[in-house]
Amino acid sequence: MITISDDLLRSLLPVREVGAHKWGVGGVLIVAGSPIYPGAAWIASRSAGRNGAGIVYLATPRSVIGIMAAAMPEVAYVPLPDSDAPGAANRAVARMHDALAKVKALVIGPGLGDDDSTDYLLSAMFGLGDRAHRSLQGFGFGAESMETQHVDSIFDNFDGQIVLDADGLNWLAKQENWWERIPPYRLVLTPHPGEAARLTGEDTQVFVADPTAAAERLARQWQQTVVIKSGFTAVSDGETTIVADQAPTSLATAGSGDCFAGAIGAYLAQGCSPLDAATLAIGLGSRAAVALEAIWGIGGVLASDLPDMMAQTTRQLITQR
Repeated sequence: MITISDDLLRSLLPVREVGAHKWGVGGVLIVAGSPIYPGAAWIASRSAGRNGAGIVYLATPRSVIGIMAAAMPEVAYVPLPDSDAPGAANRAVARMHDALAKVKALVIGPGLGDDDSTDYLLSAMFGLGDRAHRSLQGFGFGAESMETQHVDSIFDNFDGQIVLDADGLNWLAKQENWWERIPPYRLVLTPHPGEAARLTGEDTQVFVADPTAAAERLARQWQQTVVIKSGFTAVSDGETTIVADQAPTSLATAGSGDCFAGAIGAYLAQGCSPLDAATLAIGLGSRAAVALEAIWGIGGVLASDLPDMMAQTTRQLITQR
């Protein structure tokens, strides 16, 4: 087990070379947001930008784009249908193809909502579950052909790492034996204890009591990179486990997980390994939270404060080399 330190974070930070361009730095596509939770998309996207992504694409419902574009003009948008009809999911996936061909990392889940439209969308993306076939029916396939029709998976067309957070994890928890149907070490899973309980069927207190042991155990079982966000947050790929050296309680606020997901996506896009990307997000995020506590107090820190402070924290680490 390794504990995060300033020296470790400095050693992991990507170096941007002279002459770098946005595509060389690395792009990330974030699938996030809904009319109820537009702020989650903003937090995740801003975090990705402030943590160094060369370009951020945001796939979000069309009704959310106007709000987001005014708040974040740097982001490129992929409009998703404002519909929960089965066929709309396939149209949404088709619209993402151009962005997926350009980016190196994918973040799915912040603020999507735990509803039929999310189920159809993610089932269509991953080719899992009955709803993947039902989305084909809505897209023009008859009921008789659905059972034999091959359903494409995101893994057929995208070879980067995928961060699953929030409602992405809630969807995954509904998929029977999903770990047997997804290629190993393609996902970074970022559950808090409640989401981890839904994924495993275990009691929430298991993950509150020992997030380090839980992250290591689940990473081995699922053969994916697992982050358990509780107290001293831990990340493991099953072989190496890294634990936060700080546990700021100001992070117990809506949207902090969206910030972490966007940051992990940014560091994956810049070429970091899943373990290193999560370590940077955890370490920089916790340090940013501590710095914000000195300004606003523990109860006054907002998740929307975190992305900008993470960038300042990174600058301070670099100048202290």
